[in-house]
Amino acid sequence: MKIPDQSYRFPQELVVTPTPLRRVMVVGSCLVSIWPDIIKKADPGCPCDFFLFNNATQLPANPPHPIEGYDFQIVQIPLRSLLPDYTYFQLTRADMKDYEALLADAKARLSQFLAAAMRWNSEHGLLTFVSNYLVPQQNPMGRLLPRYDMRNFVYFIEKLNEALAKELSKYNNAYFFDMDQVVSTYGRRYFQDDVLWHLNHGAALSNEDFARDQERLEPVVRPQEFYPVRLHDISVCLWMELVSMYRTIRQMDLVKLVVMDIDDTLWRGVAAENSNFSDSMIEDAIRGWPLGLADALGYLKRRGVLLSICSRNDEKQIAAIWPRIMGNHLSLEDFASRKINWRTKVENFEEILSEMNLLPRNVLFIDDNPVERESIKTAFPGVRVLGPNPYVWRRILLWSSETQVASITAESAARTDMVQAQIERETQRKQMSRDEFLASLSLELKLFELHGVEHAGFPRALELINKTNQFNTSGKRWNKQECMAAFADGTRFYAFEVKDRFTTYGIVGVLIVRGADIVQFVMSCRVAGMDVETAVMAEILRILRKDGHAAVSATLVETELNLLCRDLYQRCGFSNNGGLWRRPLLPALERPAHVKIADKAGILKA
Repeated sequence: MKIPDQSYRFPQELVVTPTPLRRVMVVGSCLVSIWPDIIKKADPGCPCDFFLFNNATQLPANPPHPIEGYDFQIVQIPLRSLLPDYTYFQLTRADMKDYEALLADAKARLSQFLAAAMRWNSEHGLLTFVSNYLVPQQNPMGRLLPRYDMRNFVYFIEKLNEALAKELSKYNNAYFFDMDQVVSTYGRRYFQDDVLWHLNHGAALSNEDFARDQERLEPVVRPQEFYPVRLHDISVCLWMELVSMYRTIRQMDLVKLVVMDIDDTLWRGVAAENSNFSDSMIEDAIRGWPLGLADALGYLKRRGVLLSICSRNDEKQIAAIWPRIMGNHLSLEDFASRKINWRTKVENFEEILSEMNLLPRNVLFIDDNPVERESIKTAFPGVRVLGPNPYVWRRILLWSSETQVASITAESAARTDMVQAQIERETQRKQMSRDEFLASLSLELKLFELHGVEHAGFPRALELINKTNQFNTSGKRWNKQECMAAFADGTRFYAFEVKDRFTTYGIVGVLIVRGADIVQFVMSCRVAGMDVETAVMAEILRILRKDGHAAVSATLVETELNLLCRDLYQRCGFSNNGGLWRRPLLPALERPAHVKIADKAGILKA
């Protein structure tokens, strides 16, 4: 079956949870006034407010409904506001400096208009997607003239889009909505008006002229009669792009691990059966979709998604033939865990989950064998699987919102190395007593406060809060807007880094404190079992005592998944009083002896 347009750029195979949108806002010119109707048809449960923004419009202090009721807003700055009619087209071709000056002027206007349109983002932290401009389909001066020349309006608009992206980076909780790329995917000729109106109108093709042209000597038909238009269909796809971006930001149905079979999955055929295969056999094994899949897996690893192998095969034989087939495209070391043996895949899969402290709901399994896929789905409800069609795997892996991230932190980029170190650490743990093992780690902890969303560690802290399930004392998900409001009312966010003799784990936990109340404690499972949480709690209680508090309270909300932290407060000397955990700050909580505390400069304290 052909892939429908509405799921081509936005694969739905990994979607588990519907997107619960409450209300959105569109701020822009009359060119986007149809968006509320489009959104209503695409998502009837999501009302959309439209605020006309032309020329020197000033937004009111607040939108039509309470700001906290909006999931996001879409902002469109009219191109004509930056390039008034004919300013570009009146320039002579002789002097390039005139074009450069006009671009500089347009950039200055863009900065001013964007600041005005972003009022609700700047003052309230409202999640915002800002649309770019449609790039013309042809150079209006002619197709044979220089492509990358400021006198080519195509290139001029591309430079303006680049300036918009740079200007937008100055704002928090704001993202570049590449409307031009989406329209390009589905066909500019079916949406974009380059054939009727002047180019700085930057509009979608419509029948607006028809009503004005009824007195002509010869009757005319509507423009859309001879220019095929898919305005509504492509507009729905633009909406799908926005929803996909929102899902990624909220980390909905996140895939944290991709588990791969090998034969007829990572490469074509059963290569292990051909120990003396020729160069042509190697090319057949990897050429085409297998090489595209290897490329996609490499991108996932760089995003922070973990990779694993689960294959019924001879490990030594696979290790021997791997370099010949994969070359430099993908190495065995790119996989955080490798289970290549003759045990059942269910046994190996269970061991992989245990090693990585992951739940089935965050794992994707890819295998060409329907029996193996069904056995994994039966044994681990919630796991997602792909097969049997290898021609769709790369697209799903790269384009699904569930495998994407809003930003790449140092911790996510190094996640494979951390997990490999964790597996090595756990292997050694099994050979020692617990006390001996903990003492051998040379474990260091650095606790620091995040003073706002601009802090370099904030993106990783927000990522942890929104993806951690097993050690999460409330299960609450935060968006950037809520965090900005919390910082403003005095709520304190503490993050902590951990390293041991095996690896540097980076930021692995966040603790949110309001006054003397611990609102939420979140910690990565990668450092579970090392008493890090007790050391962090001891430091937080010391800070609260230093601030003049005599007691501390904490809330624990039991979720379906947070078994790891349900005894946290009891272990740290808190008493349960009607669901609220309380503890005096004296006597002090003793910090585990094997955990050393590092100050801001990294100097260890006794």
